[in-house]
Amino acid sequence: MKQNYLKDLSNIQELCKALREEVESNYYKKDGSLSKWGRDGVFCFYPEYRELLELIKGAVGICDLFGIKLLERKKPILDQKIVYLEDHVRLRKSKDWFDTPLGVIEGTFESVKDEIDKKIALLEFEEKDRVNESMHCFVEGCYYSAVAMAVSAIEFRLFSLMTSANPTAKLEKLTLGELIQEYLNNKQKYDNAVPKKHKPLLEHCNIYRIFSVHPKKEEINKPIAGSILNMTLMFLLDKNTKIKSS
Repeated sequence: MKQNYLKDLSNIQELCKALREEVESNYYKKDGSLSKWGRDGVFCFYPEYRELLELIKGAVGICDLFGIKLLERKKPILDQKIVYLEDHVRLRKSKDWFDTPLGVIEGTFESVKDEIDKKIALLEFEEKDRVNESMHCFVEGCYYSAVAMAVSAIEFRLFSLMTSANPTAKLEKLTLGELIQEYLNNKQKYDNAVPKKHKPLLEHCNIYRIFSVHPKKEEINKPIAGSILNMTLMFLLDKNTKIKSS
């Protein structure tokens, strides 16, 4: 099942609650020691446990892409807590070895939930779908696809901004590169809809879009794909590029 990273990032506390209920119901006694189903902590390999933990792990994996300073600073700690929740040697000691790392993850995201939700709300429905697809491709190591999907979200936003500013413009058949050139050559015509700081970002993303979807013998590796995904979110989460409601 493909993970919905944006949904899980927003609802990570609920995922933590569900994982805690799974563990408390099945693998530990009330005194914190393992129950007969705990099997010396190897329940961390059981499908019911893994399914929930993988969703939490996926959300933690992309949490530092949204410009939320606390998550950027605590990302290494959160990654470490995920490792602890996968360690059957630690989990066999007592329930505290499960509760503590899960509590850190839950508490960290609880403190920035409003900020997370406000960031995600800046994305249009179509953009959410494309960004989520890009994240999925990135996590799976499909870097060419990750770039293509990230930049398609930029194209959707740019097209929407330009069309909103100039409804009579004929833009439907333009490629992203053509859209960018049309905008840069006629910014006044489109009411300067895109902040000046994003000009290099748009051009850079378009270059790597070409590399990702055409056989140009240019490698798209993890650092490049991560950079494009970061820049995509930088553009889409800028309040100054938000599509105004009509």
